[in-house]
Amino acid sequence: MLKCKSLFEIPVYRISEEQYYKKQNSYIEQSNQDKEYPIDKSYLSSKYGGDWRYNEIIGYLRFYKYGANQIRCEYWETEAKRKVRTRKKQFIMVSDSYCREPFAQSASNAELANVMKSAVEHCQIRLKPRVLDRSLFDATVDLIDWQTFLN
Repeated sequence: MLKCKSLFEIPVYRISEEQYYKKQNSYIEQSNQDKEYPIDKSYLSSKYGGDWRYNEIIGYLRFYKYGANQIRCEYWETEAKRKVRTRKKQFIMVSDSYCREPFAQSASNAELANVMKSAVEHCQIRLKPRVLDRSLFDATVDLIDWQTFLN
């Protein structure tokens, strides 16, 4: 049996943060239109769906080392056929090899970081128009000692 090592996860969103809050603000404005006593914004925000970061996730990409020299990615997605705002989610695995990126065990940290970037970009292309939250990944990928971590 091949040994697998988890590397990192990236959340997948239904829409971008900007689009979500634009629609949420429109909903709040429309709900309070022509009201003598406006409904509390935090109540309407919660009713609309709450905070984007945790409530609009529709999937996860889990990257892992497969065998001696391959990076793979599992794609987990909500079971619903139609991706809408919801508070009830159940995730199912769509694929255990959503992308495959080989690497040389003798590769430098910079080369290994580029392999990781390539794997994430491959998934980003396949998942369009979905949105990947790459903020943590992009901030740390070049700082990690990939040679030590992968071996």
